Amino acid sequence: MADRYPLVYNPSANQLQELQSGDSLDVGNSSLKNVASVVGVLTATGFSGDGSALTNLPAGATPNLDAVTTQGNTTSNSISVGGITAATAAFSGSISVGGTITYEDVTNVDSQGIGTFRQGINVVGHSELDNINVSGVSTFSGRIVASATNNTIPFLYNNLSDLPLASSYHGAFAHVHSEGKAYFAHAGAWVELVSVGAAVTSGNVLVGTGITMYTNAGIVSATAFHGDGSQLTGVAAAGGGALDITSSLFI
Repeated sequence: MADRYPLVYNPSANQLQELQSGDSLDVGNSSLKNVASVVGVLTATGFSGDGSALTNLPAGATPNLDAVTTQGNTTSNSISVGGITAATAAFSGSISVGGTITYEDVTNVDSQGIGTFRQGINVVGHSELDNINVSGVSTFSGRIVASATNNTIPFLYNNLSDLPLASSYHGAFAHVHSEGKAYFAHAGAWVELVSVGAAVTSGNVLVGTGITMYTNAGIVSATAFHGDGSQLTGVAAAGGGALDITSSLFI
């Protein structure tokens, strides 16, 4: 069978001519209809209609974010992703998060609700806090400076055995409930404070380095007594005679 060539209209010659082998057919902006078959390559700006019979089409590829943003970097549509990893991010509006945000090295955080920090907060510089509610133990390595107001800080311990090491907390004050007394840490020991105007129920009272008041025996001992001894009784005179004290008694 001889080769077949399509007939085309040549407007210059006003006649029909055969399309020679190797030539191309340019239909301009017109539409091709009812084309039975095309041998070779058919090029067009677009195809529409049923493409189920097309073969050798490239597999669909999922574009990355760079390919998407080259088509335009804004969208009014909602985006749902499994996770986002970015070196930097800038948001000009508000961010609403229904779950948990995990982040490191964040500055200028304005939280209107409750912020939960699993491994602590490291604050460098001056910070202003209106109210702090601490349920655990707070440790301060520096000074605690407060205003001169009605500060309420109880130093309560149930028993003497509950007191911490006095050598580690020199200058600390504590109230021991079981003893009903107050103590302060000095020279590696807890020293009992004497209550003025109240009875001392146990222990001896030391005054300075030379006077001891033995509370259980009612005895006061000192290296020396000075002053008016006219009210003393049971004082034996030297040599076994009577002792008449009219001025001062020095022992």
